[in-house]
Amino acid sequence: MLLAWQLLGFLLGYAVLVVVAIRGRGALAAIASMIVVYTVLALYLAGAWPVLYSLRHVLYWSDLRVFVYIFFSLMLAGVLRETGYLDLMVRGASGIGCRFSYAAVPSLIGLIPMPGGALVSAIAMRRKYLEESRMPPEWASFLNYWFRHIWVPVWPIFQAVIITGAVLGISPEAVVSRTWPETPAAIIAGLLVGYAALHRYKCSPGEEDRPALLLRATWPLALLAILVFVARLNLLLSLIATLAATLAALRPGREQLRRALGLATSPRIHAILFEALYLKNLLLSTSAPKAFYAAAASTGLPPWAIAIIIPYIMGLAAGGESFFAATAIPLLATYIAPGGAINKTMLLLAFTGGSMGVMSSPVHLCFALTVDYYKANPAKTLLLALTASLTTILITLLVIKPLY
Repeated sequence: MLLAWQLLGFLLGYAVLVVVAIRGRGALAAIASMIVVYTVLALYLAGAWPVLYSLRHVLYWSDLRVFVYIFFSLMLAGVLRETGYLDLMVRGASGIGCRFSYAAVPSLIGLIPMPGGALVSAIAMRRKYLEESRMPPEWASFLNYWFRHIWVPVWPIFQAVIITGAVLGISPEAVVSRTWPETPAAIIAGLLVGYAALHRYKCSPGEEDRPALLLRATWPLALLAILVFVARLNLLLSLIATLAATLAALRPGREQLRRALGLATSPRIHAILFEALYLKNLLLSTSAPKAFYAAAASTGLPPWAIAIIIPYIMGLAAGGESFFAATAIPLLATYIAPGGAINKTMLLLAFTGGSMGVMSSPVHLCFALTVDYYKANPAKTLLLALTASLTTILITLLVIKPLY
């Protein structure tokens, strides 16, 4: 009975979130509405109210660290914005092709796995999307959000890949050797869904937009990548070192630093971050993952369908790559690695389902921050992301047999 209440709480809470978003109340109010509905149904009415008195589910130390990551990543983005380096990055990509920059800049920044990184690319692309191209904020939010995350299945530094490898007893490199087809599928899906915007909302490169500017503008990101991937330095220390080097090289003025600090300490951004993390931990503190698994397993679906659905629901519920990898992959271990041998097809399906569930989730931090920054309608943007996510899963299903 408790599991049924929690499943109902999640589904109804998700529906209320969408309704609130459609009414244009913004990400902050939408996520808050889901928290309230889930708390009432899955905890209070279900008799699990003592969970509310436990502080364990509010924020963990790993969550508190995210606030620190966000601060330094946004401070870096703010300094780059105030000194004109984000504009140089966009102009460099525009020099290759103006509409090329719509996807290229988020994708480039997406190579650096920092929490809330889509907000960094959103800041960089705001003028190009909303002013030069006059693109509706929903399309701008989708393009930025989607292409920021296309590298997750092929970049072994992402948490989802690392956790999946740890659960299955294989290296991150071995994981991406099986999950890589999801990335071209996601690129194709993003281009298909985003075609209307890419075709309709045009922009013209400026006379001084040259590809060489891209190299000049991206050295801070290149430094961060070297520290993380080559030097194997902790991400937080890498962010701090990169910020220090950027400040020393660019020497921003006092007013520029003040505006950058204002971005990094934005109360609204950190409030949305708190809500997303709180909801994730609230779901984890109950039996919601077991409820989702029990509901799917009881339907008698074939293993390949369960391999997609369970991670998808887990990712949808909490909006975090590490969540689906830490909860769904262990549940599906008998499907993915029967007898200890990795089934490449099942691993690809499970990872694709999980990561696309995350991309469909309104509590995904990058989604919430992007739609809030662009003042986009969360429900309309979510529909675009959901369409692209399901298209990615379909393309993966179509190519999996020829590949594997």
